[in-house]
Amino acid sequence: MLERLANKISLRHQISLVTGAVGLTIVAAVTLGSALLARAQATDMAENALLQVARSVADRLDQDMAERLREIRNVAALDPLQPHWMENTGSLRNVLQSMQKTFPDYAWIGFADETGKVRAATGGILEGANVGQRPWFIDGIKGAAAEDVHLAALLQTLLKPNADGTPFRFVDLASPVIDASGRTIGVLGSHLSWSWADGVRREVLSSRRPELKEEVVVLDRTGRVLMGPALGTHPYSPADLAAGHFIARGPGGDQFAAVSATRGRGDYAGLGWIVVALQPVQTALAGAHRLTVLITLVGLGAGALGTLGIFLVVTRLSRPLARLTDAVDRIGRERNATMTERVQGSPEVLRLSAAVRSLLRRIGTAEADARDVELEASRAVRAAQDRIERIGADLQAMKLIANRDALTGLLNRRAFLPLAKDALGDFRRYQRPLSVLMIDIDHFKRVNDRYGHPAGDVVIRKVGTIINDTIRTTDKVARFGGEEFVVLLNDNNAAGAAIIAERIRQTVASTVFEADNDRLLATISIGIAEAEKFDTDIDRIIERADRALYEAKSRGRNCVHTFEIDIDDLRSVA
Repeated sequence: MLERLANKISLRHQISLVTGAVGLTIVAAVTLGSALLARAQATDMAENALLQVARSVADRLDQDMAERLREIRNVAALDPLQPHWMENTGSLRNVLQSMQKTFPDYAWIGFADETGKVRAATGGILEGANVGQRPWFIDGIKGAAAEDVHLAALLQTLLKPNADGTPFRFVDLASPVIDASGRTIGVLGSHLSWSWADGVRREVLSSRRPELKEEVVVLDRTGRVLMGPALGTHPYSPADLAAGHFIARGPGGDQFAAVSATRGRGDYAGLGWIVVALQPVQTALAGAHRLTVLITLVGLGAGALGTLGIFLVVTRLSRPLARLTDAVDRIGRERNATMTERVQGSPEVLRLSAAVRSLLRRIGTAEADARDVELEASRAVRAAQDRIERIGADLQAMKLIANRDALTGLLNRRAFLPLAKDALGDFRRYQRPLSVLMIDIDHFKRVNDRYGHPAGDVVIRKVGTIINDTIRTTDKVARFGGEEFVVLLNDNNAAGAAIIAERIRQTVASTVFEADNDRLLATISIGIAEAEKFDTDIDRIIERADRALYEAKSRGRNCVHTFEIDIDDLRSVA
């Protein structure tokens, strides 16, 4: 049967059909393999990108919670506040309200005595009320504590409603307040608005391209939605969350999902929040789908052209192929053989001979074209290298921006702390003196209230310039926020640091600050702390400098005070 069919089909058609079938098979195999490979690569890229997003959000949540808990604990332990906890509630309220202004996401901060009665609070809210049965008070009187997200209980009717009408949700932070005799006299507690976490989510997503359509959902340790659609539900199974990557299926379509759990930071043990980053599968694989279509079209076109070319060549072949083969075989073997003779024997061979002669002529043109293509490819490679170099420069510039305070150009907290930790390591390793200055502009709020925030910005920038010009290039200065600066003095003990601090204070006090048409004066208070052998954490030194700053403030401001280690500090270290 096959032989009879073959006898009815000419050789050129047989070769063309076989070649076309093989070409289509290859195209199909290449297309399928490319599609699978592209999908796998796109999936890996999407999952890795989503994991980075989830980790970024989780790390930010841990970092902010740790910082807020440390703030509450530090304020609760401030020596200058000891006389005010039970007696001067007005001054205490002012301190708490200043703290709230520094970080507006504090919805409420208050101090309750050991009976649970609120003595002082921001805005006077809940003063006189009893919070003794609230979890934050019960846990906070035992030690520094953080409570998971919950709806407002006592504050729901006392605070201004949210703009979107949703109920208030808070994260509670608390720390015991201990008097000079060591007795616990109450709890300093705060309600941190959960909208802060949504701000973290939006900040991380703002650095991503909008067309990626990425989203972030935050769950509690049980998998219940704390932030995102379907609040209070459990949309994902424990097995999916444990896997780290999974496909979330829903009415809106399938989504790639990557999971990163919060792990706490420092003394903050974490609340077990789970961050899930999502991206529509269709969006993530759009590039792979386009590539598959392109490969298919190119493959079909190449297959069709190849089949047509084979058909044209085979048409010119006939029985006396050997003579033509010999003639062609001499090309390249014999020195002067660059073109075939016109081979005769049949119309097919004549046509093939002409085609071969034409082919040899086209080879030269094709080689020239190939050289042109190679040259163009080389240019494209150079252009790509130039673009990579530009991107690298842009990334370096972005890194510089991320490490600098936008207003003063000084280091920010993020860039300062690693340098300070390295300096502390040198101190411990080589016993080189190390001191920290904590600087705060006196009555800065009055400057803003009287002259406006632009004038306040002028004062902050000028003070930062004075500090930076006074210290050495080996020392470091950073703006920690608001009107507060921190200076790291290498190879300087407390006495040497006091000289530098006094020089900075005098320079600021004698400087006339000009803002628009206003001329104003400003002063600063400076606290000094020197690194001690028992210091294992740069935060301890900064905390002592901060306590010295508060002492300078309490002594009338516009002065320098050095922290002196007492027996209680040595006991706390022990």
